[in-house]
Amino acid sequence: MIDTKVLREKILDLAMRGKLVPQDPNDEPASELLKRIKAEKEELIKQKKIKRDKNETEIFKGDDGLHYEKFADGTVNPLLTTLDFPDNWLPIKLSQILRVSSGKSLKRTQLTEDGNVPVYGAHGIMGSYSEGFIEKGTLLIGRVGFYAGSIMRTKEFSWVTDNSLIVSSSSVVNSNFLELSLKHLNLGSLTSQTAQPVISGQKIYSQIIFLPPVNEQTKIVDSYNELISKVNTIEKEQEQLKQLATQLKQKVLDVAMQGKLVPQDPNDEPASVLLEKIRAEKQRLYEEGKIKKKDLVETELVKDGDNAYYQNLPDSWEIVPLKNIVNYRIGKTPNTKNKNYWTNHEGFPWISIADMGKDKYIGRTTRKITNKAVEEVFKGIVSPKGTLIMSFKLSIGKTNLLGKNSVHNEAIISIFPYWDNNNVLRNYLYLVLPIISNSGETISAIKGKTLNSKKIDVLPIPLPTIREQQEINTKVMLFLRILEIIS
Repeated sequence: MIDTKVLREKILDLAMRGKLVPQDPNDEPASELLKRIKAEKEELIKQKKIKRDKNETEIFKGDDGLHYEKFADGTVNPLLTTLDFPDNWLPIKLSQILRVSSGKSLKRTQLTEDGNVPVYGAHGIMGSYSEGFIEKGTLLIGRVGFYAGSIMRTKEFSWVTDNSLIVSSSSVVNSNFLELSLKHLNLGSLTSQTAQPVISGQKIYSQIIFLPPVNEQTKIVDSYNELISKVNTIEKEQEQLKQLATQLKQKVLDVAMQGKLVPQDPNDEPASVLLEKIRAEKQRLYEEGKIKKKDLVETELVKDGDNAYYQNLPDSWEIVPLKNIVNYRIGKTPNTKNKNYWTNHEGFPWISIADMGKDKYIGRTTRKITNKAVEEVFKGIVSPKGTLIMSFKLSIGKTNLLGKNSVHNEAIISIFPYWDNNNVLRNYLYLVLPIISNSGETISAIKGKTLNSKKIDVLPIPLPTIREQQEINTKVMLFLRILEIIS
């Protein structure tokens, strides 16, 4: 699939380098634009609407064709920039063409549900109020927090809080081109790290953008908007394709779990034989002291006649509770305040639900724990490479296989089939558990939904013959790879 985020960034970068539209030698040079900017500024100073900046610098082009910056004390330095731009463009500091002012504070208790004026914070609308003071279409810059440096416009007459900076710009510069220029600057990188990120007007003023002739500014904005519209179309179509792929995946798995994906073979050993092998394996493990006596007790399954996975299954299949065919282990989270348990360097993989993704195997993890944590918290018991894991809290039914020996948190279980030749049953469960776990009953948790151990025990598994399991695994994985390519 096309990475539309990267595509948007590339289009913006080409626009700001003068490579989105052709240059027109008949355009008025940007140097004339600068004269009008200076004249407008002098008029505002004369009207006492703004004050003269005593430290203002001047950017000019030297006889050598290079640009220089002249400071108030007469010092002249070459203008350092890695951005190439056309000869008829002009580098200019933002202090020359815009001013920023903070919005007005508003207590959360003043926000109302029935207010007729939207309230803008650091990134978009955060509520409503009964009054406003900023016109529709005003350019804003997020000032505080995670979205400091983000660029947005008011969509209607609005109130703007002090979490945003209000931009007023020169009428000589195309406002939409200025908006694109600000986005290209990545102002978020200029924030000061205090208790939370903050961006100041002075840091904004010191930034340099490159102005093309007025006509080219308009052409760039039009061309940019046209291309972004096409990107939006691509994004929408890709999302529709992704939804269709999800539906197709669900349909294929539904068909597989009802015994309709692969042909039946009367010569196959029925699943009941597999269950006998599992019982024998459990007995052996018990005698070796590897499982407890309670693990030998089989769970009864109350069949639901309305459940599609119970209806019209092949005679050679069985419906069994998950507990009867696997052993599973719930994970743990070491004390996060204990620095001896966590490491930013080489450590032991500790998996959270955030680490579980679309890839079959988990290799890297966001966090790692020390060997001390493995020994003291997990008692040295880890899940070996190749183990099937499943999330059962908050985000239910995510499945992955471990790419290396690992441990995980208490929202995930490691699943160990009792008798499993060549991991056939493990791979089958990897495919069907996401559907089975989400079709059963869940109980309310503090933050969302969860399964408890009793619900996990009785998850109903449609169990095919071993040959069918293997063929289902092969066909479904091939289908999923095809879906991944086309979506």
